[in-house]
Amino acid sequence: MTLAAAIDHVPTLFSREFTCDGRFEAGGQVITCPSAHGTMTIGKALTVSCNCVFGALATEVGPDVMAQYADKAGLTSSLSVSGIQTAKGSFTFPTGDPGNLAWAGIGQHNDLVNPCNFMAYMGAIARGGVPATPQLVYQTTTAGGIPTSMYLKKHGARMLDEATAAKLSDMMRDNVVNNYGEKRFPGMELCAKSGTAEVGGGKRPNAWFAGFSRDPSHPYAFVVMVENGGGGNAVAGEVAGQVLRAAFQE
Repeated sequence: MTLAAAIDHVPTLFSREFTCDGRFEAGGQVITCPSAHGTMTIGKALTVSCNCVFGALATEVGPDVMAQYADKAGLTSSLSVSGIQTAKGSFTFPTGDPGNLAWAGIGQHNDLVNPCNFMAYMGAIARGGVPATPQLVYQTTTAGGIPTSMYLKKHGARMLDEATAAKLSDMMRDNVVNNYGEKRFPGMELCAKSGTAEVGGGKRPNAWFAGFSRDPSHPYAFVVMVENGGGGNAVAGEVAGQVLRAAFQE
């Protein structure tokens, strides 16, 4: 979401070089990275999940734009999934508090997101900016294979410009090719992003892995969240790989 806002509002985003020393100060707060990533492009910053770069971008685009993109992405709304309402997510992008704004742009601070809504956002990126509304069952059939229910595709409001969605898709594809590994997701044309969300209280982070397949015969969007699982790629990515491999074999 922060990257989408930056693509649309930071004209120099793809020509700029970013430098991460492992920390930077925003409003008197120290924003830290697990390691110093050095000099990099925005694509590399996404691949390594650089807190310093994305915290700085959130402060650059500002709280109003960040709030607008959270709402537009559907992350603060409730989805109706076959009549079941999802819980709303919530984000606080404080004005006059660049430190907490930076943490919120990274995905920390008071950020809360519903995995189902986030999956719909992944589908929107895959579909040029327009989401498909999730439904519980694609189709039921009799023993003879005759459909017993009708599946009607439902589309939500546009979440992203088509060009922005295409750039995000390409960058998420690079994540898999250059970081997560194609061998873990064979023949899937996978676009993905991992996440490791710290929860405090001495607990292990929540592990996230979300994305979609570009394979037109398997148009799947997905999200995996393992509570207190640890590393997003290592834990949630492995779960995603196992489920997707089974789905692609069907």
